[in-house]
This record gives sequence, structure tokens and C-alpha cells, in this order.
Amino acid sequence: MTASSISTATASATAPTDPREAGHSADARRLSTRVLPMVAGAALVAAPVLWSLGMFTSPPQDSMADADYIASLARDTTLTQVSALFLHYGNLAIALGILAAPALVRGARGAWAAVVGAILTSIGFANVSGLLLSDWFNASTGRLLTSEQAVAVFQGVKEASLFWLWDGTEPLSLVGPLVLLVGLARAGVLGWWSIALLVAGVVGIMVFAASAPVVIGAVVLVAFSPFALIGLRLLQRSRLARS
Repeated sequence: MTASSISTATASATAPTDPREAGHSADARRLSTRVLPMVAGAALVAAPVLWSLGMFTSPPQDSMADADYIASLARDTTLTQVSALFLHYGNLAIALGILAAPALVRGARGAWAAVVGAILTSIGFANVSGLLLSDWFNASTGRLLTSEQAVAVFQGVKEASLFWLWDGTEPLSLVGPLVLLVGLARAGVLGWWSIALLVAGVVGIMVFAASAPVVIGAVVLVAFSPFALIGLRLLQRSRLARS
């Protein structure tokens, strides 16, 4: 049997014989190259807005002390829940949508940084999203228990021996985006200035902390604008794939 006949036989064996199978394969490719990037892009564009609304509706607190934090959550449980929901879905949108970002890199330059950064970002924001459940518990203990008891419960949770495996990943939500943006900048997908936006916004968040929700809401839009830019790139790529 010649090499050409072997190739022909192999192609015949692997080619789908049922037209419906070929159609399903085409649908799967269309889903991965068009629909998923579009969904991821929309999530990343929406995420900074959701985060900003979450901070804008965040109950103001007198200080960063645990007692003042719990008191602020218990003061208006409806507002606390609204803020927590915005922040939860903002974090979730970033955690899921950012995994599509490395697809914007076409060559080897910056590819590894984009992949590693996207994974770290996803882990960091996914875990922060889960931590928002504590707002409901703290608001409840703040109403049902004395201030001292509520603080003791909160501190007891934070001091649990394995809790750091969850809470300790929060720094990844800063390190991950930095690594990702370096990769995308090296690949020419975004400019290096996108890193400056992220850093400046994060510094602004730390400076104003939780004492000025309106200001923090605006600063978040600056800090997380690179996510929206990545989302817009994904939407543009999706439109090109449809054309």
C-alpha cells in the first residue's frame, strides 16, 4: 500500500459519514469561536459596572475595624444585600470571562503570561465572589447578637485553620491581572498604559477604602477598565469570526 493510499484510507476512516455528525461538529466549532468569546466579552464589559454599583451601594462604615464593618452591614440589610449581589456577580463575570482573554494572543510573544495571568485572575476573583456570602452572615449577627459577640464570631471564622486556603487567594485578583496585562501588552493586544490604569485605580481604592462609596465606585471604573477593554477586543474578534 502506498503512502497516498494510506492517507486516503485514514481520511476516509476519520471523516464523518453521517451528515448530522458533520453538522454537529460545525455547530461546536461555531460555539467555541463565536458564541463563547461573545459571552466572555460581554461579561468583562459588564463586570466593572457591576463592581462600581456594588461599591456605590456599599454601606459606609466609620472605620476599618471589624465592629464598625459589621455595624454598617447590619444598619440596612437591604442595601447590604444589593451591594453584595452586585459585587458577587461582578467578581463572577471577571472570573469566568477572563479565561477567554488568552485567545486574543495570536503569536508566542506574551502567550504564557496571558495564560498564567488569566488563570490566576480567575481563581482570585472566583474566591472573592464566594467570600461575599459573609455579608449576609455578618449582617445577621450584627442584628441578632451584641457587637462584641458578632465580632467574636467574625474573628472566629477568619482564624479557622484552613480558611487561609480560601481567603489567602485574594491577592491573586491583583497579581493575576498584572501578569495578564503584561502578556497582552507584549502581544500588542493592549497598550502598556492599561497596566497604569489598573495600578492607579487599585491605589485609589486603598486610599479611600470604604469611607467614601461614591468615590470608590468611580475609582473602580478606572481600576477595572482594562477588563472592559479586553471584553471589547473579544467582542470585536467575535464579530470578525461571524463575518
